Amino acid sequence: MALNKDTLFNAVLASGKMHVMYNVNGDPLYMVRIPKFNIEDVAPAGVSMGSGVHPAFIVGGVAKNEIFIGAFPAAFEKACAISIPDQLPQANVNFDQAKAACFANGAGFHMMTNWEWAAVALWCLKNAFQPRGNTMWGKAHDAGYETGLRLDGRDPGDTTGDGKTLGGSGPLSWRHNNGISGIADLVGNVWEWQDGLKLVRGRIYMPNDNDYNLAEASWPAQDVYIDASVGPGDGNGAAQSGTPILSNTISKFSENPDASADLDLDYAYSNWKDAGLSTGFGNLTAAIRQRMMQAGIAPKSASGDSAGSTLQGGLWVRNYGERVPIRGGGWSNGGNAGLGALSLFSRRSYSSSYVGFRPAFIS
Repeated sequence: MALNKDTLFNAVLASGKMHVMYNVNGDPLYMVRIPKFNIEDVAPAGVSMGSGVHPAFIVGGVAKNEIFIGAFPAAFEKACAISIPDQLPQANVNFDQAKAACFANGAGFHMMTNWEWAAVALWCLKNAFQPRGNTMWGKAHDAGYETGLRLDGRDPGDTTGDGKTLGGSGPLSWRHNNGISGIADLVGNVWEWQDGLKLVRGRIYMPNDNDYNLAEASWPAQDVYIDASVGPGDGNGAAQSGTPILSNTISKFSENPDASADLDLDYAYSNWKDAGLSTGFGNLTAAIRQRMMQAGIAPKSASGDSAGSTLQGGLWVRNYGERVPIRGGGWSNGGNAGLGALSLFSRRSYSSSYVGFRPAFIS
């Protein structure tokens, strides 16, 4: 798999730092190059987050000079996940279908991982810019004059119909670097499945670096759990039951974890940056706590820290069963959308018009 320097490639490259890659079918993907950086160089001020190359740029222990992220949410072409402008984001696909569509592009292609999402988010925060997006039915909830193009023809802000906007049709402030060469629509529009992270009965499983080919059965069980402040819930359907707490154990499930294999009821919620941190979490090794920060899971390393990450967005957790992540928020999430937005709410079989995904590439 190589970059093809044809007319399209040269035209896109001339527009900035965007690249065009081609999949096994010869279809183009617009990709944004993210050069390698160190953890300490993107850590929020006053936060000790570790040092060395950020794990997003390490694959199976081998450091990479760059990663490429799809400039636009995925669309389908011949069962592959492509990334081109002015397409309606592909939704209504479950986690495994989305992942397979990205792998189908060919060697090096994969579904965007949580490590990659965290790296981009930390870079944005360090550059003092958090992008807005389609967070209110075609417009930004906090800047209503910023709009994208709804394919259903309805006006921005109209709460009927399908509120998705065409990928990249919003203003530059909806791109990760506030520029034409940026990654579009990370915030709002559709939630995005993330590979390389899952929650099983509240325990975090994830590779220690960006080894996107590592079989899930080999993902290390981290010594970190997401506890709930209240539990179990009343079991009457999807209702908030307490807040999520990063911990070294589970003391409360937000719903009875053994009641049913298909249980999808109550959940814990907070702003991501306000997630609880138990005393037990603070007693874990610094390396473990810093890894959670590097992965965009924990906003700080201990509850007593005066400084931490201020990424915007909400945190939703069902700490029973297996849960896989979606990030960024959707078109109706308002202030709950953002680079910090993380939902460990859904099973891998879930599909919805609110959930899409994005391809990535590492050589």
